[in-house]
Amino acid sequence: MREETQDAAAAQLQTALAEDPLQPDDAGSDTDSAYSLSTESSSFRTSLASSILNYKYNGRRYHAFRDGTYLVPNDEEEQNRMDLVHHLYCLALKGSLSLAPIAAEPQRVLDLGTGTGIWAMSFADDHPSAEVIGTDLSPIQPAWTPPNCTFEVDDFESDWPYSKPFDFIHARELEGCIADDSRLFQQAFQHLAPGGYIEFQATYPRFLSDDGTAQKAESAQLWLKNLIEGLGQFGKPLDGAIQWKEKMEAAGFVDVQQEIRKIPIGAWPKDPKLKELGKFQSIQQIQAVESYTPAVFARVLGWSAEEIQVLIAKVRRDLTDPAIHIYIPVYFVWGKRP
Repeated sequence: MREETQDAAAAQLQTALAEDPLQPDDAGSDTDSAYSLSTESSSFRTSLASSILNYKYNGRRYHAFRDGTYLVPNDEEEQNRMDLVHHLYCLALKGSLSLAPIAAEPQRVLDLGTGTGIWAMSFADDHPSAEVIGTDLSPIQPAWTPPNCTFEVDDFESDWPYSKPFDFIHARELEGCIADDSRLFQQAFQHLAPGGYIEFQATYPRFLSDDGTAQKAESAQLWLKNLIEGLGQFGKPLDGAIQWKEKMEAAGFVDVQQEIRKIPIGAWPKDPKLKELGKFQSIQQIQAVESYTPAVFARVLGWSAEEIQVLIAKVRRDLTDPAIHIYIPVYFVWGKRP
């Protein structure tokens, strides 16, 4: 039954993506080549960090709490990647933090897997009326926060301790972090006030293209295939987003909506906004490879350190090749408690 459901969802995804093919910028190949050569330089990364801070829009360390339940680091390098992901989502959503039609003045908001807390703090700044709580396995959030924003070390897959309901429950990039998404949606339903919304945002792990060049990214495709397999064996599937709409409806949510958007990897798109988005996503994707690979490939799949480093180098070449026009689908799924 699960395979049939996934096949149906995959067919819907294919139909949705085919409706709006991305156009490569054939005239930009020289610029793209120079760009791909510069992405590893320290000056580029410094410039990248500066541009994120100034952008206008409305041996790794792991967590100790519930040690081993999450296979991605929480060190400074990973925190920078998390903040870059936030910037990417803000670009994709044109400055918005969510798509759900939430109330103008929500009173209680919960951000699951808050990471550095950047989404929760941004939401608190934008909604002074709201009490915003961000939870995470790692206490890596800043000490200085908006007065209406607090952070808690907690596992969102455990029973939640809250007695007062929330008006909005948000989660982003929890793929590979959830053992039982049906139970998670049921728990969220129980902790929402009537009329309150839930919204989950996540990538679907596929390197796709509209011009057939995705098949040229052989090492990247091999990496992603093994990553999906490894996290599946670990019990935290990476590809759950494709079924979230159905599972939200099964949990009791109504008016469940789903949007699928394309995030290009690299500066190859012709559209200027997608080109900018792709530049940042290229850096983020390489950083994600460096973050996800060591623990999953070594602890779960049994790869040696040398095998891992060789694969990472090959994947990096694929992801910076301007002749490969790949993108990843991103799911935005939201629904309301009646």
